[in-house]
Amino acid sequence: MSLTGPQIAHLLEALLDAYPRRDDLRMMVRVELGENLDAIAGGDNLRAVTFSLIEWAISAGREDELVAGARRSNAGNARLRAVAQTLGVEDAPPSRPGPGSAVSALLLREQEESLKLLAAQYTAASQQLRTELNAANRPVLQERLRQLEGEMAAVQAEIDRLNQ
Repeated sequence: MSLTGPQIAHLLEALLDAYPRRDDLRMMVRVELGENLDAIAGGDNLRAVTFSLIEWAISAGREDELVAGARRSNAGNARLRAVAQTLGVEDAPPSRPGPGSAVSALLLREQEESLKLLAAQYTAASQQLRTELNAANRPVLQERLRQLEGEMAAVQAEIDRLNQ
């Protein structure tokens, strides 16, 4: 299939809508296409990476596979459904139970590991603060604890979102 400029633009917007974070897109590409996003598509921001992914798919003759895989991974996304219909890409049945379950499971595991690492850092910084004798170091450690609390709250919110 050869995509026109407007079709590429619609696909770009649909992918950005369906995969608003680079990690979401990276996991979809790995699970659905068996490719490493960082190896096939570069760019400074998500829009550039997504455009580069589309260009890669076109040059590899895998644009149908990209659209079908994105649909399988995020079957509920209306923009992806519209692009797939416009391009005539048939919905392939999910290769696993539930829409996006493999990608969601990978994201969830990744976030849970991040939370464990942050908790360990928080524990170490907290212990260091309790034993720190140098008054000049205490504000730095207190600020680090506040940063870690914010990071842990953000990761926990993402875990909660993924569990819904």
